[in-house]
Amino acid sequence: MIGCLFVGWLLVLGGARAAGAALVGSSIGAFVSYFTPFHSGHLESLVHGAVILGSVGLVVFGLAGLALGADAPPFGVDAPLGRYPMALALASGTVVVGTLMILRIHAAAAPTCSLFTGLRVTNSSSPFAASCLRGFEDPWLQAMLTFNVAFLALLFLVQARQATRLVQKQEQEDAAWAQ
Repeated sequence: MIGCLFVGWLLVLGGARAAGAALVGSSIGAFVSYFTPFHSGHLESLVHGAVILGSVGLVVFGLAGLALGADAPPFGVDAPLGRYPMALALASGTVVVGTLMILRIHAAAAPTCSLFTGLRVTNSSSPFAASCLRGFEDPWLQAMLTFNVAFLALLFLVQARQATRLVQKQEQEDAAWAQ
């Protein structure tokens, strides 16, 4: 949650408003899930709720970021992350990192957490003995995470397309006005 919130704000400030807003919304949705009564104090239920509400936040805030458009970068600064070459790189990076994370979740059947924590838990009485990714094992949850990664990558590309159209329109208007 904290990573999505931080990276989301960086993206918004850098000009990738739609994807940044989506990450911020995902973080907010995941945080709100802690306060819902649906998890009943169980880690797996909390994870399911966080992914579901995080996905809702991702889509709603991402679409709101697209609705705001690419024409007015925040705080009047240039929007380098909203331009096509950088947006394509960010979309590709999103797909690669997201795929690696989902594959890691899929392979998390081993009772260790060594990849993320650096600790190797072997004590069976430890709450982390089953997996530090407990709750993410369900195939429907992995499919939802896959959708989230694809949607986030798409937001980068759609906003880049909006920005490209806007620049072309401004160039045409400037050329027409200069004549």
